[in-house]
Amino acid sequence: MNLEAVIEHREALETSEARDYQALAPFERLMRWWSLYPEHVLAVSLAAELKTGCHWPLLSAWGLDAEAQRTLLELFEHRGWLEEKTLVTRTRHCRQCRSVHLNYVDVCPRCRHLDLKPLDGLHCFACGHVDRMDRFTQHDQLSCPKCRVRLRHIGVDYDRPLESLACGKCDLWLVEGEVEAQCLDCGQTQQPGELVQQRIASLQLNAEGRIAVAAPDRASVSTPLPGQRVVPSDLHHMLDLLVPLARRHSHRHLLMVLSHDRDDEHGLLEGMAQRLGSLLRDTDLVCEYTAQQWLFLLPHTPRERFEDVALRIQSLTDLKHLDGQLNMSLEMHELPSEHHRGKASQWLPNLLVDTATPIMGSV
Repeated sequence: MNLEAVIEHREALETSEARDYQALAPFERLMRWWSLYPEHVLAVSLAAELKTGCHWPLLSAWGLDAEAQRTLLELFEHRGWLEEKTLVTRTRHCRQCRSVHLNYVDVCPRCRHLDLKPLDGLHCFACGHVDRMDRFTQHDQLSCPKCRVRLRHIGVDYDRPLESLACGKCDLWLVEGEVEAQCLDCGQTQQPGELVQQRIASLQLNAEGRIAVAAPDRASVSTPLPGQRVVPSDLHHMLDLLVPLARRHSHRHLLMVLSHDRDDEHGLLEGMAQRLGSLLRDTDLVCEYTAQQWLFLLPHTPRERFEDVALRIQSLTDLKHLDGQLNMSLEMHELPSEHHRGKASQWLPNLLVDTATPIMGSV
């Protein structure tokens, strides 16, 4: 036996395994971690410097930012695999940018201005008139502006009502202002009831989650593609969650459809999907929807980025080199629109068969 050849082969294998592990999507990496340690708790740590207000140290060690960590854990939560171990706190986040950095201020209920100043008031016992203290002061003496009675002794002639405020813009006199939350990151102003509430807790697998990681569904978990590989039913479920939220909070998602019109070229289509997959983020979704269609869902991708995505795809795939081999097309759809209502299992097939306006046409 040639020991040098064995050692070289083993080192090459270990290098390949390490490279493959680093390339795994975070979803599968977390699945594998919990398959090895199903009883372990995913600890959470508060972090005031982050927009999310917290992070999970294990996921941070894998290089995931706080937003990607939240998205990853939501995938597990949507499948019903997680349960809270210890609730640390509850946080409120900006509805637009999801930042936890909020400033609560009192504003005038009439003009919505925040220039409110403390103001003392007086109550005249003789006529019952209540007004600002400066309107009772005349020639360095206190007298009622309504009944003209001189006010000498507090508790006998007059008293002080509750502390009040005065608006510096519209001069409104009020007992208390209305509270608004101002996001310190994006500047969005909103009512406290409009903030997004989140529970910050350490997490662990429940009984269903332990079964899932012990015998994972390879059709929906393992994939050579970057991003999260999902089956059509999971894609429908994610769209049912993302589209209504996008409509409520004015978000935009990008749905890319890679398709061809021949059944005997599935390998070439999958190869093209592999090349497109290198552009995906860890939180993007990949789905082999039919034998002739691959779908790529890129959450939080606004329309102004569509052209940039199209140019990157064109330079990467070099579709012109495939001319004559396969009638392949790549189309982009902005979500949501007025046509994307109801269950995704109903409107998505209609979207795929309707004629769409492609940003990059057929090859």
